[in-house]
Amino acid sequence: MRLKTFSFFLFLFVTCEPSQAQQAITGVVFHDLNENGRYDSNEPGIPDVMISNGRDIVVTDRDGRYEIPAGDEAIISVIKPREWTTSVDENGIPHFYYIHAEYGAGGVEFPGLEPTGALPESVNFALYPQEESDAFRVLVFGDTQPRDLKELSYIAHDSVQELIGVDAAFGTTLGDLVFDDLDIFEPLKEVIGQIGIPWRHVIGNHDIDFSADKNRDARGAYYRTFGPSYYAFSWGGAHFVAVDNIRWIVEGDERYYRTGLGEDQFDFIASFLERIPDDELVVYLIHIPWVDSTPWADETERESLFELMAAHPHSVSLAAHTHRHFHRFIDVEDKWPGEEPHHMVSMGTVCGAWWTGAPDEYGIPHTMMRDGTPAGYAFMDVDGNDWKLQYKAARRPADFQMHIHAPDEFTSSNTATIEVFANVFNALPDAEVEMRIGKSGHWIAMTRTVQQDPMYLEMREREHALDNQSWRLPGGANDSYHLWRTTLSADLDPGTYTIYVRSRDDWDLYEGRRIIRVTE
Repeated sequence: MRLKTFSFFLFLFVTCEPSQAQQAITGVVFHDLNENGRYDSNEPGIPDVMISNGRDIVVTDRDGRYEIPAGDEAIISVIKPREWTTSVDENGIPHFYYIHAEYGAGGVEFPGLEPTGALPESVNFALYPQEESDAFRVLVFGDTQPRDLKELSYIAHDSVQELIGVDAAFGTTLGDLVFDDLDIFEPLKEVIGQIGIPWRHVIGNHDIDFSADKNRDARGAYYRTFGPSYYAFSWGGAHFVAVDNIRWIVEGDERYYRTGLGEDQFDFIASFLERIPDDELVVYLIHIPWVDSTPWADETERESLFELMAAHPHSVSLAAHTHRHFHRFIDVEDKWPGEEPHHMVSMGTVCGAWWTGAPDEYGIPHTMMRDGTPAGYAFMDVDGNDWKLQYKAARRPADFQMHIHAPDEFTSSNTATIEVFANVFNALPDAEVEMRIGKSGHWIAMTRTVQQDPMYLEMREREHALDNQSWRLPGGANDSYHLWRTTLSADLDPGTYTIYVRSRDDWDLYEGRRIIRVTE
């Protein structure tokens, strides 16, 4: 990583009141040959680089120069092109933006933005060449969401420690970075920064200041710490759109959020997609899933967005928010206009089920999610316009991809009625899942079922029965979308057996085992 911090990046952005007079800002995108962060006359400009003001997009000319409208407030950002990069700060946050905010923003509970003063004469962006293959890896976090510094330590010890020095192009957190306490932004980014790769943040509904009266003011602390809440960049042959789909609404005494983009962001996404070839991969980084979650403030906005997205058939959305892990294919029933459904992943979370459940010997709650998925993170492997996702349970071997539920012990007379469940955490819905008893047994097809995971239900019952526990109890179960079941259906003589399960889909082959005992 290039650890450089330049003064013009210290300004922050916020959407404020409409500008009284339209202004324009100019600058140059240049190859910073001497790596001093300043544009020197002998340094070449870089042509055909996209620059945005948070709504419009322009492209630099052959000398790397641009001009773009800017009012009393604007985010001026460079959209990182392929095989170029910006510097990053000591925590891996890229320097790709300048924020002009005439008024500042914030609520009353957390420090927000101070006014930034007059618009500068120019804003220049330093870029550096880097090699980028069409094949690369992205580290993906769902909600980290610590309530306090104790839970921040859980994140550090449960996930971050084993990822230090990981081989990935960059990482991203899909919103709900914290759990309402925005003072934790700073120590959180220091912990994530220990991983040692560039990091892209997405805003979530728990990352806004609930004391703010306006949508823009609710983002003051976020802008101050992480910069813009929506943006785009390219890496290899793929293109990423980080989306802010939280709409903060204040109506009298009511304060709540809904899903939505707003006019400026919608136009930004449309302008970016217009410049992307339709045979290249587009990855949307979002917090709230597009469907089956928080209602939209304006349903027609979602339909219009789907029209834009469907024009790029090689696309995927990575969402968080649900604290469950599953694959959802958005189709015609969701008013998706594309010929093929859109693949959306609801990412399992780093914090699992909000750090609930009994702590282990290291004091870290098991925090199993309510669909039976263990807390963890994922790797997205991109190769051209193709991709796949690998889920990794925190502090577990990489091949721990399922748990199998069956009684530890039962009598031989009950064999035919015994149910076996396999929760295959990252399996695609059309996966072929089979079971056999012993190494010489016949493979039996298991049937996908949408229901609560019996493993989770037993764990929850066991922990709720304990007296004088000092930790937060696990909550009610949700349906699991990656659960398969069957019955043993065969007579077994008394003895000890191993159940083998294998799951095969377009991405991977997963295997699991469970030992059972059969008595007289």
